[in-house]
Amino acid sequence: MGTVLVTILIGLVIAVVVGGLIIMLATRIVGGFMPSFAQACIAALVAAIAAMVLNWVVGMAMGASTMTSIVCLVLVFLINSAVINAIVKRPGGASLGFGTACLISLVQIVIEIVLAVIFGILFGAAIFSAMGTLH
Repeated sequence: MGTVLVTILIGLVIAVVVGGLIIMLATRIVGGFMPSFAQACIAALVAAIAAMVLNWVVGMAMGASTMTSIVCLVLVFLINSAVINAIVKRPGGASLGFGTACLISLVQIVIEIVLAVIFGILFGAAIFSAMGTLH
């Protein structure tokens, strides 16, 4: 039981760090500045917790269906944008604005999709090459 909890904790820390780095990159692309690493990691952690809670609540309310996935995707996008708008600040301390936060969130999603495709191809090729040695 302890090993599972430690593994989950390590996975959560890695996910928050990677999410923070992606938020920093997306903010650099959209806003032209790079927020602090602490701001980006806190935004990633709060957005992940809010997304988990929202997905659970909407899933319980609507059941498992394609429409639930679409509703959750839109709501998580809006929650992520709101969290970025609330936590990530410009160098002078001014707020980003919800429109800019939405663009940052959109660029963040595109970066995550690109990374998922790259890792999918790399690990898929490794798995298929390993399966070829099993005959």
